[in-house]
Amino acid sequence: MTTLNGIQSLDFEQTRERKGVYGMRRDGTPLGKTAGKYGVKSFNMKFLVASYDTLTDYLTPIGLGSYGDAEFSVHVQYIENEVDVITYDFGGCTIDGEKESPAEGNDELTVDVTIGCLSIIKNGKTLFSVARGIPS
Repeated sequence: MTTLNGIQSLDFEQTRERKGVYGMRRDGTPLGKTAGKYGVKSFNMKFLVASYDTLTDYLTPIGLGSYGDAEFSVHVQYIENEVDVITYDFGGCTIDGEKESPAEGNDELTVDVTIGCLSIIKNGKTLFSVARGIPS
């Protein structure tokens, strides 16, 4: 496990696509909905180059020589009002892409990283069904 302070931003999107289930109701209203399919559509992080290099140094041995083959978790905390703590846990992560744009000037060097992710847990709560994932 390693701690990185050079993360400038992150953005992500998760969905649970459901479908209405219809029967022979005269009014045409659905009987219910399917459980749906959960997915993380996108997860991107913007790093300072030095912090990203620290991350890839950490992941390379895990991926047996390729940081792109390493699977890892990301734990993020935001603290608002010096009281409220918001915690995100991103599971099943892999580095799927990176974009660097070094340029002359006084801007910091950054890298935009696309991360493949299987699940997101926010403050212990999930969008996906925990109960349906328990084996019978």
